[in-house]
Amino acid sequence: MNEEISIQSLRGIGKSRADALGRLGIASLFDLIRYLPSDYMDCTRGRTVAETEDGEAALFYVTLLDAPKMFTSRNGARTVSVQATDGTQKLNVLFFNQSYMMANLKSGVSYYFYGTLSKKRGVYIINPKVFSEPTGIVPIYRTVKGIPQSVMRSAVREALDMRLNETREWLTDKIRDEFGLMPLADAAVGVHFPRTFDELAAARKRLLFDESFSYFIALRCFLAERRRAGGISFKTTGVRERLETLLPFKLTRAQKRVMDDIANDMASQDPMNRLIQGDVGSGKTAAAVFAMLVANENGLQSVIMSPTEILARQHYEKLKAVFGDKACLVTGGMSEKERRGTYSAIASGEYTVISGTHALLEDKVEFKRLGLVISDEQHRFGVAQRAKMAKKGASPDVLVMSATPIPRTLSLILYGDLDISVIDELPPGRKPIKTCYVSQAKRGGMYRFIRDRALAGEQAYVICPLIESSESLEHVSSACDVYEELSRKLDVTVGLLHGRMKSAEKENVFERFRRGEISVLVSTTVIEVGVDVKNASIMAIESADRLGLAQLHQLRGRVGRGDKESYCFLLGDATKRSAKERMKLLTETTDGFEIAKKDLEMRGPGEFIGKRQHGANELAEMFAGMDMRTLDAANRAAAKTVKRMNDDAEARRMAEHALGIYGNAMESIAFN
Repeated sequence: MNEEISIQSLRGIGKSRADALGRLGIASLFDLIRYLPSDYMDCTRGRTVAETEDGEAALFYVTLLDAPKMFTSRNGARTVSVQATDGTQKLNVLFFNQSYMMANLKSGVSYYFYGTLSKKRGVYIINPKVFSEPTGIVPIYRTVKGIPQSVMRSAVREALDMRLNETREWLTDKIRDEFGLMPLADAAVGVHFPRTFDELAAARKRLLFDESFSYFIALRCFLAERRRAGGISFKTTGVRERLETLLPFKLTRAQKRVMDDIANDMASQDPMNRLIQGDVGSGKTAAAVFAMLVANENGLQSVIMSPTEILARQHYEKLKAVFGDKACLVTGGMSEKERRGTYSAIASGEYTVISGTHALLEDKVEFKRLGLVISDEQHRFGVAQRAKMAKKGASPDVLVMSATPIPRTLSLILYGDLDISVIDELPPGRKPIKTCYVSQAKRGGMYRFIRDRALAGEQAYVICPLIESSESLEHVSSACDVYEELSRKLDVTVGLLHGRMKSAEKENVFERFRRGEISVLVSTTVIEVGVDVKNASIMAIESADRLGLAQLHQLRGRVGRGDKESYCFLLGDATKRSAKERMKLLTETTDGFEIAKKDLEMRGPGEFIGKRQHGANELAEMFAGMDMRTLDAANRAAAKTVKRMNDDAEARRMAEHALGIYGNAMESIAFN
């Protein structure tokens, strides 16, 4: 398929729309065809209110009972309201900021409305799509301003018509037959415009297989190249004993066991590739400090990468306590003067222990003698990024850490290039976090409890899924709204933290919270990873039913880190059975691995794999729909392909195709 044909060759896509699509990473017809729908509207048949659950999206065939009415709010926003019936039950239909609906809708006329049904405080749907007849399965794409869904669908359909005959099949017939995969050209059409849900499932299976098969091939090639390159043999004798004299706490048996694994790896001639898994608060950072102390005592530099500036700074403070002036911090928020001075000191070897964010991946960051690369929260960093970081040194040892517990069967597939150690023991004295589900009716009582604890000197987090309120998500609490509400109602200092704030502003707010100047911190999930404030004893999560188990467990782990009784409150309206099951499980156990096992059963491996930004992590968003059987099949097929690729032309061709997808960012990968 020709990747160079511009999307401006499509009808209706001029320069301004091409620029808008460019912000989505779409420049060519090939990019557009690979840009998969994020969801689908089931417009195959109309449904009744009675057979539709609260919060479920569906197509409703209704007749309008009266003419639409217009209401204008105090801030000038206009709402069109009309009452309808599906023949058995009445419902209200609301259109926000769509005044043209006044002329488009007629009393007594029947329409198909597609939208999300709400049965709270009446029965209604907001801003539904309007159809004259069922339209089948309709794709929905993530778009930007200036690109309506209709334009996106037309562009994709035209791109498929123009270039489908150039779609080259890259899997062998044997692999397709063995794993029951449809042809690639059929999958390209079926994933965008499926005729049936069975066809959609088959198309997704094929594309998911391709994505994971390519990833696993790249993963295995990366590991083979690392082994061929050889590693550094570190002297490790007595280092753990020296570390124990520097720490203000005693190591657990699990920590010591993992440090022994690290010591054995670092002493070996082969490069270390180890994943440390441990539940929130289990003490993974101490293991990382041990590895950095080994590198430092052997005269080599070490680096720890974190996904957020807050976590990178937190690591820096801990490293500074152990390594003093040899430690430094690298973040994207540094001034140009700070950056030049820090980079120069790293290159000269003055700084030997470095904590930082993705900024460490920049080409300008050079090391004198890098011996150890650590990435914290592995699911935020991909193989390609580890490869790029490892290239900054002569085969440095690699250690990755994750507080997202993953069932071992999935770990062995996803992290096939890594040996796995598990810290399965919490430090002594940790009290279990009391977790309870709080209905919206009891929200006020919960806030009074938070106020009383805050007045007694403790601190609390209040987490919201949105920064600002949204008309399309009217029952989802936003950080800005909750911050204003609590600032008025609570007699304590309330702070606000979210991802749109500038780095310096975020750090200032969090530092004030850490010092105890802020009693209640209202935040988005930006504090999900690694944040450690021992005086924080309460975690309240608004609209918790919208978040996955793994994320909820991560957020809960931000409290209970001191000696105080700690609480986690899950707020929301869990009406769907799956949401109820998630809330129930969290109230019954704090065992992250048990939660992970259940999450894998309920949501599939996508919850653990994560999502990629264009050109960053190598696992696509569509992995969220992956099932374990397809994932395992792709892994087995990749193992056979890599094993045969030096002797079998077909296997080599498939491996080269896979590396064309992932290998561009992994310059260290090469064939024998």
